[in-house]
Amino acid sequence: RVHCEDTSPLGHVRLESLVAYAERIRSLSLKAFLGLSLDDLKKMKLAILANEYVVEIVGKGCGVMETLRIDTTPEFPGAPLFPWTTEAYSENGDLYMKGLFGLSLCSIAADGSYRGTAKEEYEKFTHFMRHWSNPKKRAFSATSLRFFNAYQESGKPFKPTARRDSKYVVRAADCDLYSVLFQARVTSMTESCHDRRDAIGMYVNIMASVRPSDELTVYVLYNEDSALFLFTSGTSVLVTAFGHYGTNSKPLCREELKCCSMPGHYQKLLKYCKNGEMAPANKDYDLSGLS
Repeated sequence: RVHCEDTSPLGHVRLESLVAYAERIRSLSLKAFLGLSLDDLKKMKLAILANEYVVEIVGKGCGVMETLRIDTTPEFPGAPLFPWTTEAYSENGDLYMKGLFGLSLCSIAADGSYRGTAKEEYEKFTHFMRHWSNPKKRAFSATSLRFFNAYQESGKPFKPTARRDSKYVVRAADCDLYSVLFQARVTSMTESCHDRRDAIGMYVNIMASVRPSDELTVYVLYNEDSALFLFTSGTSVLVTAFGHYGTNSKPLCREELKCCSMPGHYQKLLKYCKNGEMAPANKDYDLSGLS
C-alpha cells in the first residue's frame, strides 16, 4: 500500500520506497519459508547485502493509498551471488516498476567486516530457496556474474557536460541494523548532491561498508537527463550511482553501469574530478563535453 510518505512531487512513488518494498518482500519470504529474520541471520554471523541494484519506474503514475503488487524471483548462478528480479504492478495490472537486485550472501567477521561466502556455505543456505527460481527470468549464469551484463548496450557513451562536488555526512538514519548504509537510502542521498529532483531510474553500487558519521566527498558528472555519482573517502570510491531524470527517461544501459562498476572506468573519472586529468573517450564514456 502506497502511503503519503512514499509519494513524491512527481506523482510517483519515491525510488527509495520502491527499493524498500523490494527489500521487504525478500525479508518476508525468508521469514515465511525459512523461518529466518535478518536479525536471525546476524546472530548466525551472516548477512544478505544488496551490493548492486537497478530500480526503474516505467508506469505513468501512482497515487497515495494505491496498492502495488510486488513480484520477485531469485536466481542462484554461483557463490556468493543470488540476484532477485523485482516487478511492481499497478492496480490495473500495468507494470509500474522493474528492478534487479544483486544480492550477496556474506559472512560477518569478528571485526564487523564482510566477505562473500564460499560455494559450500552458499549452496547449503540457498538449497531450500531454489524452487522459488523461474528459469524464464534468468539474467545471470555461472560464467556471467557481472551485473552490467544483464543490461543491453545503447551504442552510445555517457557524455557529461558539467560537474560538481559536495560533502555528505552519513547519518544513523541512512543505516540499518548492521550499522552499514541501507541500500535504499542512496537514491535519496543523491538529491543532496545534485540539483535534479525528478529521478525516474537509478543504478547503485555499494562497494565498501559505509557507516554512521562517515564524511564522504561526492563528485557528480551530469548532463541534461542523467548523472553519475562517486561517493568517496580519500582516494577510495565507496559507492557509485547513476540516475536518469525526467518523464522521457530511457532505460538504464550497460555503458552507464560499466562507468560505475568497472574500476578502470570510475578511477579515471575520479582522477578527472579531482585534478582535471582528462581520460580518453571510449564506448562507455566521453568527457569531451566537459573541456
